[in-house]
Amino acid sequence: MSNSNQVEMNDVQGLILRGYNFPHIRYIILSIKDSAGAKKFCADLASGTGSGGLSITTAEPWENMEKPDYCLNIGFTYSGLETLVGSDNCNVISYYSSDEVFLSFTAGAVSDAGAMGDTGESAPANWWKNGGWIPKEPPGADGSELHIQLTLFTLTPENREKYYATLLNMIAETPSGPAVIPVYYQDSDPITVDGNSDYVHFGYRDSLSQPRIDDILWNKPKIRKLMGVSSIDDRPKVPLDRFVISQDASDYNAHTLLVNGTFAAFRLLYQDEAKFEAFIHSDSTTSPELMAAKMCGRWRDGTPLVVSPDKEDKSLGEPSTKNFNFTNFNYLAPSPNQQGDQTSDELALKCPYAAHIRRANPRDDINVTGNNNNAQTHRILRRASPYGPVYDPDEKPGIQRGLVGLFIGAVLDFQFRFVTKLWLELGGFRNPDASPNSSGVDPLFGPQVADTNPGDFTFSYNKNGTYNQTPNLSRFIRTDGGLYLFLPGITGLKYIAQGTIPPPLS
Repeated sequence: MSNSNQVEMNDVQGLILRGYNFPHIRYIILSIKDSAGAKKFCADLASGTGSGGLSITTAEPWENMEKPDYCLNIGFTYSGLETLVGSDNCNVISYYSSDEVFLSFTAGAVSDAGAMGDTGESAPANWWKNGGWIPKEPPGADGSELHIQLTLFTLTPENREKYYATLLNMIAETPSGPAVIPVYYQDSDPITVDGNSDYVHFGYRDSLSQPRIDDILWNKPKIRKLMGVSSIDDRPKVPLDRFVISQDASDYNAHTLLVNGTFAAFRLLYQDEAKFEAFIHSDSTTSPELMAAKMCGRWRDGTPLVVSPDKEDKSLGEPSTKNFNFTNFNYLAPSPNQQGDQTSDELALKCPYAAHIRRANPRDDINVTGNNNNAQTHRILRRASPYGPVYDPDEKPGIQRGLVGLFIGAVLDFQFRFVTKLWLELGGFRNPDASPNSSGVDPLFGPQVADTNPGDFTFSYNKNGTYNQTPNLSRFIRTDGGLYLFLPGITGLKYIAQGTIPPPLS
């Protein structure tokens, strides 16, 4: 793996290297109706010189560290890329890129759905049907008319509408209508609990842990000090080429067009909060808060179970990405600045092997399948946020809520696809496994419809030295939409806008 510090911040899309922390977001999916007009739209977004003046946000620091009025980022499905640069050029990109880098993107999220657990109600045949779809006609079965995904971040709801209107006005008109049309959008607004707006549905504090990317500006001591971020950060540094595609990586090859870009899985995930609340209240011998903590791996305020297995720990301070008391911990041996309980959790007495955050990032647990480097190869950047209203037990059925956004990594096969298939969706992901059901499946997602393993329908966790087994675990999260996206660098976007590609590295 490469740790090159030569990344050009003005050529990398900003959301790849940092979370913006803007409260009001619109996730937009567009369909290309005229390729020439779509190229002009992309060129204007790359340069910022179009009629509306909007441009794709890069990773360059903001002037005086002040947030702009908006941020905007762009991704393309394979069908969108093929529409703009042509099949022959896509074949060249594929030829000069590792299969792990390009083939899953080429196949797309619809064809990959079964392997990712998107079955039953979550199957692609049911995608885009639960609010947000704009045209009268539903998308085709393969989703091939879904070409571009834009994410608009704003500081106010009013600016969201303002800049969205500006964005649409930048699209060229053709005799048959706009060259590009929005076919789906979903808004995200903060969920506030006790005055704090960092919560997601199911009641958990969010935005606590992202990979610590090596050799980028945001991790330099001077910048961290200016941002008010503690320097006491025990998280392993993940090589930059896990998130920004490089031609110097040791374990993959990439065509020149892909350089300084990345890939992402766009996911629209409905959360069935009524079903979730019923499950955490289903065991009269366990408090709902303890059950929720065991399922997630954190108490709802963000306190890690490994640090404080019996209760939320307010002495850790205010949970945030600037306070590493909530992320400085390991499972087998304590990290240098780990707070609270310092004992090893080798036997999952504190945090179940099955807990969501342990499965998504097993940290130093080398007994987990494919984890021999603190999960560095498999880390994912999550740029996702909640949509829909806060749950009300007295509400009418059918309210749509959940999580929407992008799960980012330079190699889908190493990151999103690996974690989803091998760590979240399959039992027995750790050996040895002290739990009675071989960990089962991720309890926040639950078993798939066709799952025949009885242990996957039971949530097992240790309480007071004895394993409890709570039956009737079901699926609490439904996939309502999915895309595999390429997020190009600005140079790559300009090539795409010209309908061509740069020469491969000789």
